[in-house]
Amino acid sequence: MKPIPSGRVAPGRNPFTLKVTVAALAAVGMLSGASVWAQQGPDGAPPAAQSAGASAAGEVGASAGVVTVTGIRNAARNAQAFKQNNEQVVDSIVADDIGKFPDKNVAEILGRITGVQIIREAGEAGNVVIRGLPGAVTLLNGREMFSAVSRSLFLADIPTTMLSRLDVYKSQGVDMVEGGTAGVIDVRTNRPFDFKGATASVVARAENRDKSEATDPQLSGMVSNRWKTAYGEFGALLGYSYQRGRYADEAGWVGVPLSIENGLTGPDTIGRTMTGGDRKRWAGNGVLQWRPNKDVEVFAEVINTRIEHDAETNFFLGQLPLNKGATITTVPGTNYLQSISKTGADQWTLSSTQGRRHYSRTTQAATGATWDVNDQLRLKTELARTVSKFRNQNPIVDIVGFMPNVAGRIDNGVGSITYPGADITTGSNFFLEKFFDQHSHDEGSSTDWRADATYELADKGFFRGFAGGVRIAKRHAASIHGIEGSVNHPGAYSANPVMINAIPGFTCLSRPSAGNYGISQFPIPCASYLLNNTSDLRQAFTGTTTPNPEDPLSYYADIEKTQALYGKADIAFDAWSVPVEGSIGLRAVRTEQDLRGNSLINDAIVAASVKTTGTDYLPNVALRAKLRGDLQARFNWVKATQRPAFADFNPGLVLHAAGNTTLATGTSGNPNLKPIESKNMDAALEWYFAPTGSVTGTVFSHEFKNYIRRKSTPETYDGITYDVSRPYNTSDGKLEGVEIAYKQFYDWLPGWLGGFGVEANGTYMHGGLTEPDGKVNSFAGMSKWAYNLIGLYERGDWSARVAYSWRSRFVSEYAYRATQYDLVVDPMKSLDASLTYKLSKNLSLTVDGTNLTDFQYKDYHSVPELPRDVRRYDRTVGVALRWKH
Repeated sequence: MKPIPSGRVAPGRNPFTLKVTVAALAAVGMLSGASVWAQQGPDGAPPAAQSAGASAAGEVGASAGVVTVTGIRNAARNAQAFKQNNEQVVDSIVADDIGKFPDKNVAEILGRITGVQIIREAGEAGNVVIRGLPGAVTLLNGREMFSAVSRSLFLADIPTTMLSRLDVYKSQGVDMVEGGTAGVIDVRTNRPFDFKGATASVVARAENRDKSEATDPQLSGMVSNRWKTAYGEFGALLGYSYQRGRYADEAGWVGVPLSIENGLTGPDTIGRTMTGGDRKRWAGNGVLQWRPNKDVEVFAEVINTRIEHDAETNFFLGQLPLNKGATITTVPGTNYLQSISKTGADQWTLSSTQGRRHYSRTTQAATGATWDVNDQLRLKTELARTVSKFRNQNPIVDIVGFMPNVAGRIDNGVGSITYPGADITTGSNFFLEKFFDQHSHDEGSSTDWRADATYELADKGFFRGFAGGVRIAKRHAASIHGIEGSVNHPGAYSANPVMINAIPGFTCLSRPSAGNYGISQFPIPCASYLLNNTSDLRQAFTGTTTPNPEDPLSYYADIEKTQALYGKADIAFDAWSVPVEGSIGLRAVRTEQDLRGNSLINDAIVAASVKTTGTDYLPNVALRAKLRGDLQARFNWVKATQRPAFADFNPGLVLHAAGNTTLATGTSGNPNLKPIESKNMDAALEWYFAPTGSVTGTVFSHEFKNYIRRKSTPETYDGITYDVSRPYNTSDGKLEGVEIAYKQFYDWLPGWLGGFGVEANGTYMHGGLTEPDGKVNSFAGMSKWAYNLIGLYERGDWSARVAYSWRSRFVSEYAYRATQYDLVVDPMKSLDASLTYKLSKNLSLTVDGTNLTDFQYKDYHSVPELPRDVRRYDRTVGVALRWKH
């Protein structure tokens, strides 16, 4: 047989078919690293890199030493250049390709960034903190974006397929929308002028989750083009994304420790929480751009997200036979309960289902223009309108049974419970007990206009230029929910209760546990029955099908008007022959609030309204010293504010008269709350030794005042003194720390080794809040140590990414449930990975996985011997086909 010349394919073999075969084998794990590298040509490059029609993505020509920078390398280069040239301290992630990010939503991507930590639950990442702090403002293309009555956008609602870049600013610029003491998260989407011409992409993905045992589709697409006409250049872009995700979380939990007989300490309950849902997301965006000449550009864009989410949480609560003569053992060397059992206990046991049907929709439309008046003066303006709605239907039914025998045990941070000799899975042992008819409705909207001007001086002295701008915004937020509380079934605890197996379609069996917590399954009310037959439940429990009425005392509305004016001067000078450049600026923000709610005074509901005004002055200094061409130092100092949640301003006051054994009490919001203030300092040293290679270190400090805590104080109304609970600005705090990051591709290594790269970053933080009693607590949710280690590979048609994240233990809640115990979370870690193979110039296959180590979240009540939760989440594997033209 004659040898096949380099760059050619054997007769009868279709190159596309061959690549599909290779990729399919890789997807199922049948293609080892050795077999892949065995296909390399004599110069160490994969065969596809040698063929004339092969893609150049990430190629390294070993003989010529030339690196073609696309894909992962190009993304890393662009992100590094943005960080290096920005006057603020910022970290970015840039798309590898059109909408190609290593994760499927914005919140999950953020977990890769230095100083950012996330928590995954309900099937995805949603909880995001920057340097241990939750106070970040979220922007979409530089504009304020939010979800309903929230101050920020729920980042998981934005699919990554629409993004071009994601920026996390640790220091806030004077020209940015105010509101983030922890930083700014700016989500940047694609526009047609970002591309050279006609561009289209389609991504079809299937995702499997192990605990929910579901495989779901995800589809996204984008088409963009630009045209030159007699009236200038036009561009248009349309994007669409659909995601479905059926998920399953589970937790085995242990109740709050109590004092037991003979000086023992332990819980009175052990239980289970099983959460599952079916979440569907639709997102679409459209952009028009017009450049009538080289000096003027006009745009209009709209983005819309819609989420339909049916979910359920199944609770199982097993009461332990305390003080009933049970057999008890303790953890060796302690007085903490380890095991408890009782035969003939006839023990009360509860199962419950919370059915949830969420609907949310958020739309933002914006238009704006940029005009380069001349070589020195640029004018910009934008007008945006945002509307967001959220509705929640949340019926809950509790069922109760009595078990003859019970045994509970706590080992290795896990609580388990069993019922020897009894069949816990049958509905014949449980009867209807309680019904909660809950529902809520939130709405938010805003109109936002801004105008900015920048002027560069022709004579480059100390002052290089000036910038200024104005922003006027009107935000509306309103919320109301149904009257809360439960209704007992008329037959509960009677001689003839309604057993749940007597109701057709009512009873289900919980999903089996992935972890060993004793019993694996238990009977539950079917969530589908609760959501689809709510009227029947109302009739059974209350005698009427009428929904629970809305609670006027839960209502609040806030009309917030903001007027902001800023100015800054760009400066440059030499300090001991070292060039220094930067800016000095000031932002002034006046806020007017029209607050409305309802009060309960002398058993009568009366309207409550308050108007407030306040002005904040936010100075900003950003300096950058060019120590040499590849080495620079930064110093940034900024004052930032974070406005309280809208609900905290609620002027409604609810007063409860004193009883025979109770004091007169009241609850309310606080219209006089001040914004949380933070004075933030960042000092950084950054070495950019290659276009995709850097080492950076940042020392930071945040000084806080006006942190909000709820407390009770005496207040007198009509001569009666009430103990009224309100939120107050009571706490000050400080946070200090260090961030270190390293990034590099090892292009000089021989052959296929030249495709490897590494990103590594670590954060150390310490500090906390001084509480009203003088005690200093670390910030809830803040880990002292955190790091990310990301391995990258890109060569020829192959690219891969493996990411490991770790954070040290942290306190999630102080004085948990008003007890002496804090809720402490054990160190968290996750391993995610993705592998991509280019089947052709336009088509690629990606296999990815998250939570590959099947991480278990564990927390405890102050000491590890008193556990609270062990939680397990889905391990996901996805396969995606990506087509681009």
